Amino acid sequence: MTENEPVILNSDDVEVEKVEKGDEVFIQRLITDGENAENCFMRRFTMKPGAFMPSHRHEDTDHVQYILNGKMEVNIDGDNRTVKEGDSLYIPVGVPHSYENPFDEEIRFLCIVPSGGIETKVLD
Repeated sequence: MTENEPVILNSDDVEVEKVEKGDEVFIQRLITDGENAENCFMRRFTMKPGAFMPSHRHEDTDHVQYILNGKMEVNIDGDNRTVKEGDSLYIPVGVPHSYENPFDEEIRFLCIVPSGGIETKVLD
C-alpha cells in the first residue's frame, strides 16, 4: 500500500479486541496508521448488555462518535444522557466521560479521533 491510497475494509476482516479498562466492551480499529491514515482514525466499539466503561478523559484528543445501533447511557462532564441509533456525540479534549449499557441489546458506535496515539486517563 502506498501513501494516500484509498482504502476499503470490511469490518468482518478487522480484529475484535477487548477494551482493557471496560467490562464487556470491545473495539475494532477500522482505519489507523496501518492504512496510512494521516489525519484521523476510525474505530468501532461494541458494548454488550450490562457493559460499562469507567469515567475517563483524553488530554490530547477530541473525538466524534456516531451510534450505529442500540442505545446506552453516557455521562459527559456530569451530564447523564441516553443516546440511541442515529445520535452523534462530540467530546472535547479533557472532558470526562463514561458509558454504560443497561439495556437488553448490544450497542455499536463509531468513534473518529485525530491520528496518532491517544492518552487515556481513567478517573474511577
